[in-house]
Amino acid sequence: MKYLSGSLFIQHKYRFVKFVLSVLVLSLISSFAIAQNKDSKVERRGIVLYPSDLISVGADKWVNFLEHGHLNLLGIHTDSRFERLPDLKRYLESEDGRKLFSLCAEKGIDIEFELHVLQDLLPRKSFSKHPEYFRMDKDGVRQQEHNMCFTSEKAYKIVEKNILELVSWLKPTTHRYFFWTDDYADAFCHCKNCRKYSPSEQALIYENHVLKILRKADPKATLSHLSYSNTLDAPKNVKPSKGIFLEYAPISRNYAEPLTVAHIDHLKNNLEVFPKETAHILEYWLDASMASGWKKNQLIRLPWRKEQCHRDVILYKSLGICSITTFGAWINRDYLNQFGESETEQVIKEYGDILNE
Repeated sequence: MKYLSGSLFIQHKYRFVKFVLSVLVLSLISSFAIAQNKDSKVERRGIVLYPSDLISVGADKWVNFLEHGHLNLLGIHTDSRFERLPDLKRYLESEDGRKLFSLCAEKGIDIEFELHVLQDLLPRKSFSKHPEYFRMDKDGVRQQEHNMCFTSEKAYKIVEKNILELVSWLKPTTHRYFFWTDDYADAFCHCKNCRKYSPSEQALIYENHVLKILRKADPKATLSHLSYSNTLDAPKNVKPSKGIFLEYAPISRNYAEPLTVAHIDHLKNNLEVFPKETAHILEYWLDASMASGWKKNQLIRLPWRKEQCHRDVILYKSLGICSITTFGAWINRDYLNQFGESETEQVIKEYGDILNE
């Protein structure tokens, strides 16, 4: 048997201590939550799917899954990699899309749209005439791909036109909107006006503009600030407009372990900036796309960790959060055929039971 070297032993010991501390912190918070929030409820309980997940399984079946799981919120997702806004629009205008809205209304299930949409709000074709509307990279070069120059007032004129066209057919029943920035690493702006702001602050500048535009079409509109990946840090130098709510999505966590102290700190820091009463959690407990490494032709059975989900929900409730959802992307007909419809329905029900405790 080979023994660990001194430095390697220290590294393993450090990781073990870090893991134990994370578990202890979460246990303490969970104990406090049980005592202080034993009667609290998660009011909005949901799952987020791609249009193709709904199409392949059908509105009837998905609404049945939601109803049996006591879930009252369905999110529909698009991005720039797998499914985009035209795919969503075609689905909503289809017979099954219309049936989905009708059945959800009948069962008391709200519908929202969680979208990486900035590449559609500021079309890339504008770059040739107006590169100044687009982000500058660290080398001082304007880039056509991903996001925008977040301090370009003229760019927001184009964004406004496209938002108003978009919301003419995109109508969340909650009046909550999710118009996220583009989902790419280091895709924020480094121009002289933007570089003094962190990624989360640049995102909030954008969100404050978008909310103002949205309220021209929907006076009840609220808009998410997505705390995710590059935007986990709480903004300090930009304040949210009234109606901006926190959406916390810890995609970088290890789902084999509890939330780390760092992740908990990110969430707590953001709750000092955004109202906890409207805060929303977007998790990945049922995300088959993540479990499959985002390789659609290599689906993997969800590593459903019921106890872990339960601990997470207790933590979120302890912080006063009453709106929780999870990605369920790629729980489609292929997934059900491979891993079983009854097994999948049971997992969704167990998830819903946890949120309903």
